Amino acid sequence: MLKEHENRFKQKSFSINEIKYCDGKANPSIHYAGRFAAKEAIKKCFLSSELTDQMGLNEIEIISSKNGAPIVSAVGNYEYADLIVSISHESDYAIAVAILVI
Repeated sequence: MLKEHENRFKQKSFSINEIKYCDGKANPSIHYAGRFAAKEAIKKCFLSSELTDQMGLNEIEIISSKNGAPIVSAVGNYEYADLIVSISHESDYAIAVAILVI
């Protein structure tokens, strides 16, 4: 998606903070892939919890803590107790897991 629709894809899926973070890395593509995977995992948590029946990826923002761990800073206006996400990437692959506590 980045190769074919770079700016449109970034603007539709990521916040300004996420774009700055990923573009500032040596290999931005793998960081975008990790953030994208995390947003998909988070979206599936919310959809399966029935808190909503639709959610755009741009409603979700993931920033990095001081130690580099991903933190979900915003998810629309939904009420929940906790939301934890883990992102891992190696070479050309990225994976993410999310846990939503309602």
